[in-house]
Amino acid sequence: MPFKNDERELTLAIQAIQRDPTLRLYAVAKTYSVDHRKLARRLHGMQPRRDIIANSRKLSNLEESVLVQHILNLAAKGFPPRMSIVEDMANRLLATRDAPRVGSRWASNFVKRHIELQTRFQRKYDYQRAKCEDLEVIRDIYNFDETGFIMGVISTAMVVTSSDGWAKAKKAVPPFIVVAGKNHLASWYKNSRFPSDWVIAVTENGWTTNERGMDWIQHFEKHTKARSVGGYRLLVLDGHESHHSDEFEEYCKEHNIITLCMPAHSSHILQPLDISCFGPLKKAYGRQIEDMMRAHISHITKDDFFPAFHAAFNIAMTESNIQGGF
Repeated sequence: MPFKNDERELTLAIQAIQRDPTLRLYAVAKTYSVDHRKLARRLHGMQPRRDIIANSRKLSNLEESVLVQHILNLAAKGFPPRMSIVEDMANRLLATRDAPRVGSRWASNFVKRHIELQTRFQRKYDYQRAKCEDLEVIRDIYNFDETGFIMGVISTAMVVTSSDGWAKAKKAVPPFIVVAGKNHLASWYKNSRFPSDWVIAVTENGWTTNERGMDWIQHFEKHTKARSVGGYRLLVLDGHESHHSDEFEEYCKEHNIITLCMPAHSSHILQPLDISCFGPLKKAYGRQIEDMMRAHISHITKDDFFPAFHAAFNIAMTESNIQGGF
């Protein structure tokens, strides 16, 4: 006899056995025309398929739509989509209603359920990068990039990262310098003679983090908002994770900053700062260090680095070098 694949019949069979536990499972299954193996599994706690699907999705239809659109927006601007971004955004949505976090495979299953996302995670290059933004609408163009400086002699491997932004109008955004450390020292500011709008930030290893990335974009907003000509600012940057975290993208959207990611492995030919600014900067910095070595300073500390960087920056970051990059 063919079995009924009907949830209603299964429910009735389960209720019959619950009312009279002495009933034989096989006889009840035959009475309600359901598979006795499926009935046994349900009696032992297996959830209905509709409940399993609902639990695996976790997000409401509206929340899923928001997440899909967020991923598509990132991809349209050139950022390579990652499963970690999908998972992070989903957990942020769930946190707003105190719901449990998603599991380790949830993000990949989410992408599989949405056909429009699958090609975004499979394609290495997206042709949409070529037409990301309308230059007639965006009149303020900035480039953001990072470069490292090794302090000390051969045995020292401390790295300092300088984050700089330049406008096509050849106006500089004050540098944002990241050094390895936990606390700020007064001597850094006294000896460096940095202008008041230059920033020194610390991280445990001297590399940029998501938190420092948020600090920088707020620094960028502070120093470019008043000088903007159009309604939006275009910020050209690389694909580092700290440059397209969910918080970073949300902040940019709220402040009319449109981010455009360079294609992978192309910074040496497309990144304005790489092309014409960082080379002269490092060369000028090297001359500063050579002068220190002639003065018998054999180990470069942060107190030595800051004034050397200050002098090199003023020498190398000329209007012609900035314009040459664009």
